[in-house]
Amino acid sequence: MKIKITSLPKSKIEIIVNLDKKDLLPFKDIALKDLNKGLKINGYRVGKVPLSIAENHFSPLKIYEKAASLAIEKFYPQIIKEEKIQAIGYPSVNITKIIPNQEVEFKAEISIIPDLNLPDYKKIAKDMQTKKLNVTIEKKEIDDALLWLQNSRSVLEKVERPAEKKDIVTIDYQIKEKKNLIKNGEDKNYAFILGKGHFIPGFEENLIGMKAGKKKIFNITVPKSWIQKDLQGKKLSVEISLKEIKKKKLPPLNDKFAQELGKFKNLEELKKNILKGLKIEKEAKEKERWRLSVLDEIITDTQVDLPEILIHTEIEKMMEELKSQLEKIQLTFEKYLEQIKKTGEELKKDFQGLAKKRVFSSLVLREIGLLEKIEVSEDEIKEKVNEILQQIPDPKIKEKINPEDLKEFALGIVRNEKVFQILEKQ
Repeated sequence: MKIKITSLPKSKIEIIVNLDKKDLLPFKDIALKDLNKGLKINGYRVGKVPLSIAENHFSPLKIYEKAASLAIEKFYPQIIKEEKIQAIGYPSVNITKIIPNQEVEFKAEISIIPDLNLPDYKKIAKDMQTKKLNVTIEKKEIDDALLWLQNSRSVLEKVERPAEKKDIVTIDYQIKEKKNLIKNGEDKNYAFILGKGHFIPGFEENLIGMKAGKKKIFNITVPKSWIQKDLQGKKLSVEISLKEIKKKKLPPLNDKFAQELGKFKNLEELKKNILKGLKIEKEAKEKERWRLSVLDEIITDTQVDLPEILIHTEIEKMMEELKSQLEKIQLTFEKYLEQIKKTGEELKKDFQGLAKKRVFSSLVLREIGLLEKIEVSEDEIKEKVNEILQQIPDPKIKEKINPEDLKEFALGIVRNEKVFQILEKQ
């Protein structure tokens, strides 16, 4: 057996393999046995014809085509292993020469994990240490967090006064153009926060000062910058019936409020807890920002010809991630495409830049892991798998997960974390 390996662009290689008569002999007998299974010859049961006789009933080319296919199945994985080729995906294999009883040649083209000529990543990480930001918490951030907690426990009170901005109003409305309702131009018992309803400019302004139980008819002109192109610049007639006005009432910010939230003695203790939580959150974000900055610097100084198959796979992964996110908000992928006015293929093109960066980042982290001889134990993988599964409450989603893919994903997370820890210590 003779093997010739040639490098190709886009991180691919071509493997040309020549098999001689000796290499092919075992596969010739297997091929004959396989072809013999359906052979009918008078005097013999189907599949029981002696191979020496069966061979005369098939063309040498047919026998060697079958033998060649069997030989490829045997030798290709063996070559990949012995030559230590880091293959990605499935090969494109073609039989390029068959000389019965003498020779078979086949050619395989396969994508491989590219060699990375990394810069001095430890020096880059060391130089980037000075670019870490100090985490500080402003009083306003604590006040905003307290206000959010107040809002989460607020109640709505009905009021009799005229409507004001930030009130929660309930209305019936109709919007027409020349006596015809526009698309989505009618609703009943529609409740929203006045001033944040995202209606056509002029709509909500006409509600301010109205009292519950009153009706109003007015005209508005749609701005030429309005998102709905078919309405831009048009004059519309609006009829509104204001049914109810409510105002959000916040609970008082005192010790009792803090005690009702949890195990806090007083408001001051709650504030300290918020401060601690905000600091942990900000430190985690800064840590992530610094890590990505270091990775970007390493990538900038690294040359690589990315395999197209990895980019394609990453784009498909991003598409599935998007569909999963849309499913959570009960929006179909088709409806989403309609809203952003793009086709699936156009969206994939948009994803290409980010997909390349994600693939590049993954390869760089993997290479550093190999250079640093980072090891990940089975226990570490198992722990991370369990952690991931705990974050997925839906049993149906868990059932769809491939266990081996999940283990590989968990391995990557743990390994990358160890890589970043090494960089942080520089």
